[in-house]
Amino acid sequence: MISHRRTVTRLGVSVLALCTAAAAHAQSEPPAASQAESVPAGDDSQGDIVVTGQRASQERALDAKRQAIGILDVAAADEIGRLPDRNVSEVVEHLPGVGVTYDQGEGRYVSIRGVPSNLNNYTLNGIEIGNPDGTTRSLPLDIVSGQLLNRVEVAKVKTADMDGQGIGGTINLVTQTAFDFKDSFSLSASGKAGYQQLNHKVPVQGDLSIATRFGADEQFGLVLGASYSNRDFVSEGFYPDNWRPDSRFAGGGVPDNIKYTEYSLDRRRLGATGSFDWRPSDTQTFYIRGIYSKFIEDEIRPRYRLDFATPAIANGPGFTVNPDGVTGTATTGTERREDLRLDYKAKWLATGIIGGSTELGKLKFAYEGAYSRNETLDQFPIWQFRCNPGTVNFDLTNPIYTATPVTECTANQMQFRQYTYSHQLNTEKIWQGKVDATYDLDGGSFLKFGAKYRNTDRDFDQDNPTYVRGAAANRWTLGQFGLGGPATCVYPNSQNTGQCYSNGPTFNIDALNDFTDQNLGGALMPLDPVATRANNTLADFQLKERVAAGYAMANLKFGAVTVTPGLRYERTSLDITGYQLLNNNTLNPVITPVSRKNDYGDWLPSLVVRITPSDDTIFRLAYSRSLGRPEYSNLSPGGSISMADGAVSLGNPDLKPYRADNLDAMAEWYFARGGILSIGVFAKFIKNPIFGGVTVLHDTTYNGVFYQTLSISQPFNADKGDIIGIEAQYQQQFTFLPGLLSGFGIQLNGTLTGSTLTLQNGRSSTFPSQSKYLYGAELFYQKGPLEASVAYHNTGHALLAVGDVWYNDQYNDDLRRLDAKVSFALLKNVTLFAEAQNLTDEPTRQYQGGNPDWIIQNERYGRTFYGGVSVKF
Repeated sequence: MISHRRTVTRLGVSVLALCTAAAAHAQSEPPAASQAESVPAGDDSQGDIVVTGQRASQERALDAKRQAIGILDVAAADEIGRLPDRNVSEVVEHLPGVGVTYDQGEGRYVSIRGVPSNLNNYTLNGIEIGNPDGTTRSLPLDIVSGQLLNRVEVAKVKTADMDGQGIGGTINLVTQTAFDFKDSFSLSASGKAGYQQLNHKVPVQGDLSIATRFGADEQFGLVLGASYSNRDFVSEGFYPDNWRPDSRFAGGGVPDNIKYTEYSLDRRRLGATGSFDWRPSDTQTFYIRGIYSKFIEDEIRPRYRLDFATPAIANGPGFTVNPDGVTGTATTGTERREDLRLDYKAKWLATGIIGGSTELGKLKFAYEGAYSRNETLDQFPIWQFRCNPGTVNFDLTNPIYTATPVTECTANQMQFRQYTYSHQLNTEKIWQGKVDATYDLDGGSFLKFGAKYRNTDRDFDQDNPTYVRGAAANRWTLGQFGLGGPATCVYPNSQNTGQCYSNGPTFNIDALNDFTDQNLGGALMPLDPVATRANNTLADFQLKERVAAGYAMANLKFGAVTVTPGLRYERTSLDITGYQLLNNNTLNPVITPVSRKNDYGDWLPSLVVRITPSDDTIFRLAYSRSLGRPEYSNLSPGGSISMADGAVSLGNPDLKPYRADNLDAMAEWYFARGGILSIGVFAKFIKNPIFGGVTVLHDTTYNGVFYQTLSISQPFNADKGDIIGIEAQYQQQFTFLPGLLSGFGIQLNGTLTGSTLTLQNGRSSTFPSQSKYLYGAELFYQKGPLEASVAYHNTGHALLAVGDVWYNDQYNDDLRRLDAKVSFALLKNVTLFAEAQNLTDEPTRQYQGGNPDWIIQNERYGRTFYGGVSVKF
């Protein structure tokens, strides 16, 4: 389930000249910083003070922000390891204006300034990286470990040399090069093992990086890095469905059912990176760079479901609500289900880049070509068993409520109902190339122009055969063949960790698999051809997206004022084929491929004014126009059906892209070395926002199949909307304090955002993923061999999806995280460290209808602790 967060790194690298991402962010190049040195910021009178560890990394990140033309936030390499974040999404969450959506307790998708993750752009060294997820433009950043990177950049203002995609901003992953290191040879490694509170398992993680420069003049550079992690963990979840208003209840409404499960997951990541650089002269460079990440997850989910208050039950004669408005009884029509899902998911992300630069006097050419191949394989069987338990007592006093049959179903009563086996394969191939030319006008001014072409092929294929119960004489139960398992306890309530939700009977998984292999397609488990054709057809699509772009810009410096105007043009051409199914419930079904084309062009102007009245003060004013292309699945002329969940999703190939005019103003004061106080305001005026409309039907037939409850969703363009906000950041290292107190420092950030959107049905809404409040605080310490950090972060509640009526709207609840890390330099090159994640045992929650008590998801993950060692030479 999706809900609303870094891995440790001891790479010991520094930020050299920001030339790798200069083309992407139009930054001027700061002086090189070594592993043991930082670029002075603020008070230059401090001289060449040697700064190491956390302070050095923070100063490098601040210097990158300071040198940028637009608004840029950076997490540098050492800073990535300051807190126990597991992946890149959790790294950037500590930056201002960044919110993260969580899956199974780990950060996955990133929103920037209230803009959903699918409207960001994701790049590797300035080249679009694509993503392995089959139907979305959101890059799941939990696939990438921070150990593979030099730094992570979040650019919130676009200049003309940046891709038009990215209304929220651009997340740029910058890999290492051998020229980022102070010494000609560097080796760093770290390893850690931990303890997980809920299942007492031991997660492990390790990384290794080797960098060397060689040749007579050290003109060659080579970096190789690898990382691995493995977490075998559980989450305890509570997932009711379909709340609706009901005046008989004190809470104002009632859900259809109660559902809960313990997810058992084994999650593994394997990553590698490499870079070969050749600098034959001061005016010529060549390089080959690449990154590879693989994410594998095995999941076991036996889920308890009890339908006790569907509309048919709640409006029937056997349903009683007591005068207290929270307790009652259902005596007729109740249904008990036990489902088992065994999920295997693997994601591959791989990108290779070849490029270089040539200087001819004042003219510099930079050229790059890249190929990406991204893939996702998701395959899972689902078994479903049902019985009618009779009388059910329910108590909705607490948001995590109870509903229990007076007599629970036994394995001999749980009758087989349905088996499906889903096999989803998504493949994405991207070819792209670009060339940039920069003409130096002296004095910090330059002209720049260039062109880019990207060709993306994406293929999504789903097979989902469906098997159902046979004729009456061939119906069977879970207990009839000894396929049941013992009851287990689920503990989803972090406020009452001893509260057991009994889930049973469960399954003997090995026996159930063997039985299925022997009987699939036979009299006990016959194929449903109608459902199978729909499931195997409607979700498939093939898409080709070609984007050709050209731009021109200038950076003109007039004393304390720098003006950067620019204009970019992008032409998008789209060919997409989906599939529709006609007459599926007849003897002559027809599968019809439907192809559509869509072409559109966009002029994307930008203007940035950078004012530096003093060495320590910067003001930035910016206007830019940006794009947000529709999700891939939203464009398909076909659709998808999930029989198990009773959900139909249809595409809309006529969708227009989001188009946004963005205004930004930022004031920054670098009042001390490693210190900053900044405040900024931003506004985004967005045309054609895309929302999914959801219609919930009861007791209906769709495509020849009967559903008790069916949810139909389809995207549409609304008219317009806006996002307006203010963000602030304060960071200081208290070096002015005496003695041991001089090791302390603090970092604070906060963002206040509001948005409005008028939907086609006249309702007003906010943007999905837009949290009103984002704020974080970190207290850190570095003195001698000791470093420590403790960080708190709050991501405020945010809309997830818009329903057909207000009470079907879905939200993420507030998410609060408290993490800590401490390290001690045992020797010059050896450091011991300890980490603690989710110290408050915070669950992730979703709710419905704007009412936080109408819970549709409450997942608990427990605390995780690590101990480890890092070395570098």
